[in-house]
Amino acid sequence: MILFRSPIFILVIGLLLITSACDSFLDVNEDPTSPEDVPEHLLLSGALSSFSFNVIGNDPARITSLWTQQTAFTGIPPSDDNYFVDASTVNNLWNFTYSEVLNNTRALQELAEENENPVYAGLAKVIHAWAFSILTDHWDEIPYTEAFNPLPEGTSSPAYDSQEFVYSEVFRLLEEALDDLAAYDADNPAYDELTNHDLLYGGDLERWEAMIHTLLARFHLRLSEAPGESTEGRAQAALDALAAGGFADNSEDADFQYYNSDGEENPWYQFAIDGKWDTRNQLSSHYIGLLEELDDPRLPIQARPAGAVNNLGIVPGFSPDGEPEYIGHDNGEEGDGARFYSSIGEFYSAADAPLTWISHAEARFIEAEATMLVSGAAAAQEAYEAGIRASMEKLGVEDAEIDAYIAARGDLAAAEDPLEEIITQKYIANFLNYEVYNDWRRTGLPELEPAADPYTPSGEIPVRFPYPNSELSGNAANVEGTGVPAGFPALDIPVWWDTTD
Repeated sequence: MILFRSPIFILVIGLLLITSACDSFLDVNEDPTSPEDVPEHLLLSGALSSFSFNVIGNDPARITSLWTQQTAFTGIPPSDDNYFVDASTVNNLWNFTYSEVLNNTRALQELAEENENPVYAGLAKVIHAWAFSILTDHWDEIPYTEAFNPLPEGTSSPAYDSQEFVYSEVFRLLEEALDDLAAYDADNPAYDELTNHDLLYGGDLERWEAMIHTLLARFHLRLSEAPGESTEGRAQAALDALAAGGFADNSEDADFQYYNSDGEENPWYQFAIDGKWDTRNQLSSHYIGLLEELDDPRLPIQARPAGAVNNLGIVPGFSPDGEPEYIGHDNGEEGDGARFYSSIGEFYSAADAPLTWISHAEARFIEAEATMLVSGAAAAQEAYEAGIRASMEKLGVEDAEIDAYIAARGDLAAAEDPLEEIITQKYIANFLNYEVYNDWRRTGLPELEPAADPYTPSGEIPVRFPYPNSELSGNAANVEGTGVPAGFPALDIPVWWDTTD
C-alpha cells in the first residue's frame, strides 16, 4: 500500500532526519534522530502529521473498511477485499509506524523530559500509546520492551511482548500523559508554539485531556472479553474514564484538518477519489443496503450518487438524471470500475475534509454498551440515543429527521438483541474508522457474510494482519515464537483479546 505524504509531513520529517525502512528489517535499536537540534514543537508537528495520514488514515482503516463491508473494491480480484493480504501488503505500515511515528514520539518524550517541558512529553505519550495499540490490535504480539532499548547481549533482533503486556503499557502511558498535561505552565516560553504546531487541537489541552479519557474508555471496552478479564469490571472502568472527563460534545472530536492543496489533501480523497492513484474503493452493497433498510438520512452524506466518480476521479459537472441513485458493490466480486457505484461522501473524502480519529458519538456508544453490561439495556437508552444524535448532528442532519430516526429505533430493553442495536448504530457513526473492525472482532457484530472467493484458509473474514516481510526476513525466530504462520494462514489466528467465536 502506498504511503501518501503531505508537504507538512515531508518538511518536518526532513528536519528530523528520520529514514523509513520499508523493505528491509527495521533496526529499531538505531536512533537516527538528533532531538537536541530540533525543537519540541517541530517534533510534535511531524508526529501528528505522520500518525494521522499514514497510520489512522492508512491500512488500518482502508483494508478493514473492506473487511467490515463498509467499502468494496470495484476492480478485478484478487484484492484486499477478498482477503488477498500477505506479508508484503502490510510491510509499509509496520515499518513506517516503528521507524518514523514511534521514533518521533520517543525522541519528543526524551527531549521534553530533558528540557523539563512535560506537556510536550505528555502529547508524545498519547501518540506513542495509540500507535502501539494499533500495532498490537492488528498483529497481537509485537516488539515493545526491546523496540528501542539496547538489545540483551547475544541477541540481534527485538523480542516480542504479549498483547496483554503492551496494553498495560498503553494504559500507563495515557495515565502519565494526563499528569504531564496537568503540569502546564503558561509562563514557560517553550509552550508559545503550541497553538501553531499542535495540528490536532491548536494547543487546547482540555480537549487533549478529554480525548485521553475517551481513549481510555475505548481501550477498557476493548479488553472487556479478553482472557482473565472481568467484563463488568472493564465496562465500569470505561464508564469511570468517561465520567472523569471524556468527550462531552462534538466540539471536542479529534478531527485532523486537511487542505485543498497539492499533497495536503485528505487521505481518503487521495486514495479513493483523486484519479492520480485509484478510485475503485467504493461503497459496499452491504453498507448501502443497511442504510436503505433503516431509512437512514446519513446515506446521501456518507455516499456520493453513483456516477459522481469514475476511474479518472470526480466527474466534472456531474448531475444525476432524476433522483440520485446509491449503488454499492458486492465484496469480493469482480467489478467494472468506479462509475457505476457510489463513492465515499464528500463529508469524508473532500480534498479539505478533516479525518476523525475518535469522536463524541463513539464516546456515547461506548457509554451505552458499558452501561448495558453493568446496569442493563434500559439504563443504556439515553447514551444510545445521544450517540445517534451526535453522529447525525455532526453530519448536518436536520433535527426533525434525527428525532424521527431515533423514535423508529424503539427501546433497547424491548430489542431482541440490545447489543446488536448499539453496535449497528456505532458501526454507522464510525464510518471508515478502523475501530469498526475492532468492534466486529470483539462482538461479532454486525453480522457479516464473507466476501466472494476468500483467501483465508477458513473462508472466513480475517481476524488479524499477517506479520510483514521485514519481520519474516529480519526477525524470523521471534516471529516463529508467536506460533503465527506466515502469509494467508495468519489471517485466521485471533489476537489475544478477541475471544469471539
